[in-house]
Amino acid sequence: MILKMLKSFYTKLSLIMALVMYFSYAIPTNGFKNGYLIFVSVFVFFFLPYFTKISEIVESFAFLKTGSAFAGKIARFLWQYLFNLFAITMLIKGDIVQTDRLDRVGGVFGAIALLSFASQGLQYIMMALANRNIGNMYLNITLALSINMCLGAIASLGYENVQVFYVIFGLIMGCIGALYSLYTDILGILPLKGGVGVFCGTFNPVHVTHMKILKNFIEKRDLEKVYLHSTVVPKLHQVFLEDGVIRIKEKKDGMRFYERTDKADFHINYFATGNAFYEAENRFAMLKAAVKDAGLEDKVEILFMPEVYEKKGFYGIIDYVKEHNKGKRIYGLHGSDGGGKMVRAIYDEKFIIPNVIRRTDNVSATAIRNGAKGMTAPTVDEIRKVLRDDYPKHDNESFVFNGDKYIYRKGLLIAEGANA
Repeated sequence: MILKMLKSFYTKLSLIMALVMYFSYAIPTNGFKNGYLIFVSVFVFFFLPYFTKISEIVESFAFLKTGSAFAGKIARFLWQYLFNLFAITMLIKGDIVQTDRLDRVGGVFGAIALLSFASQGLQYIMMALANRNIGNMYLNITLALSINMCLGAIASLGYENVQVFYVIFGLIMGCIGALYSLYTDILGILPLKGGVGVFCGTFNPVHVTHMKILKNFIEKRDLEKVYLHSTVVPKLHQVFLEDGVIRIKEKKDGMRFYERTDKADFHINYFATGNAFYEAENRFAMLKAAVKDAGLEDKVEILFMPEVYEKKGFYGIIDYVKEHNKGKRIYGLHGSDGGGKMVRAIYDEKFIIPNVIRRTDNVSATAIRNGAKGMTAPTVDEIRKVLRDDYPKHDNESFVFNGDKYIYRKGLLIAEGANA
């Protein structure tokens, strides 16, 4: 395990950043032998890869419990503030940082707040880039932390021009990182009505709670229509598959099962939402069945645009909805779990009015995949039974679910008229 940790890209990046931090403070202060600086640098080396994980856990927990993106970001900010407070306090104790040099940036506590705001804003910009297939989330967040660490080091040493820049930079990043989420939180609770909705997620598989909140969404907002689209291959998995750090271990029961490869990084959890995913065609069939069982087919349009999703993810799906509903309000339905948090970030970027549903029941796609009963629509259970039976000798057999015809081909339910 130690060898895997040492071979990790993030361990190497942490070492580089710890050295950059060390020399950023040591050179101008001649503090090469300063014990406090050495301690903080070593601490950063060991802790930086875990800092990103803990930041995500803290934000996700707050978002899950409150359904507020702003609350999640404030929780992340407070955690990062404590981390930065510890590091700066150690450097002050070691006379590396002089408190009087921080007056222009609000003193010690103001400087740490700016440092934390700047860090958070950079992280959200980097996450947005990852959502658009520029880098990946883990690498981008770590780079954001590293960039901010260098800027913070220079500013804390009293360089006037850098400090002025850092005040402006920190405030702007704070707005990006937290205040915009407060605005969208408020927008989401306003009693606005009329327009159309979007509901994006993995639906792996769709369950009764999905349909319940969808009905409430339509009624609450008096919507003309709601567009549903599931992930095809989730964007993170798509990138990791292309990079060869994960692979498909097996396909059975209409699902694909992932596993790590020897290229996988020690510090990354590649399967935060599990390693088993129903194939996209099968999730599409289950979505159609669930919507019909719920009697919502007149109000819901299920989209399946794998080419668009592969290129642009949910950004492309939302662009399609906007193009076909010009001048109308568009609301985005999402949960407060980890997947819901990721979808909310996309809604905020695309100026979609959020409609958050806080998770309060025990219904979950994971439980269904593990064998739980009574959590899906009757026809969805029929589809899952067909997929579990896995008809290897009956390829090209036809099935009809709620009036929709499918051809079974190698573990996939292909809708009639679709390409094989």
